[in-house]
Amino acid sequence: MIEQLSLIAEPNWLSRIDPTTIQEKVFPLDGILRDSLYYPSSGFDGDPVRHLVGNFVSFIYVDYGRGREDFESALISPGFRGYDLVAKREVAQQELAPRGWRPSFLTSADGDPSRHREQIRKPFCLWVVLQRRNDVPACHGPYRFSLLYLCADGVAAFQALYVANNMLPAAVAVIQPGHGFGGNWTNFEDPAQIFARTVTQNPAGVPDLLLYGGYGRRDYYRRPCWPGYEKLVCFLEKSGGGSIGVWQAAYLERSLTP
Repeated sequence: MIEQLSLIAEPNWLSRIDPTTIQEKVFPLDGILRDSLYYPSSGFDGDPVRHLVGNFVSFIYVDYGRGREDFESALISPGFRGYDLVAKREVAQQELAPRGWRPSFLTSADGDPSRHREQIRKPFCLWVVLQRRNDVPACHGPYRFSLLYLCADGVAAFQALYVANNMLPAAVAVIQPGHGFGGNWTNFEDPAQIFARTVTQNPAGVPDLLLYGGYGRRDYYRRPCWPGYEKLVCFLEKSGGGSIGVWQAAYLERSLTP
């Protein structure tokens, strides 16, 4: 948890989940999207959860290069320290975009979505709920958190989840996304390319926070990758070396000025 950010209370939709209800109840799409942290090209990077669980209880990870078996193995090892899996279920495409979805048009400068098609795995979406173990103190983190994992393209998933549902995440993570030889067909760091445009031109609004970082010296990530995020909240340590800056949207800074 980051002290400079507020904590979020456990929502009812998360409290009611058990191995039976997660299968029987209607998928709580609005609850999962509201106040969520969206992380495209995530791999199985647990840093956002490690640092921000408590400030967020809903995490949405997206990566088209990781298969279902890989994800389920990662839930077991390394997993999330201090937490056990309580419930999980598959989520259908219709549940994610019940109002329908029309992809936004690309420009020639955005890149070619088929460029790394050999790295794209079979699409899937799994929703898992994790719960703090009884032998772990409450100061470790909240009792529960939700993780929605999609094997999908990060741009298309944002459009289908947030834009099509007139929602926005509270935070977006752009952490070592890779492009070109890195396996991503477009540059998520470039404010002129399609991912940044999709996020910052979402009619529902812009996220409060931008996480930006990766491996290497902190000086490399001393400024946010997108304009409009002017206030540094803090730098977080990245596992394996490196750092992640947490940047606050400029409109929030203005709204707090007397």
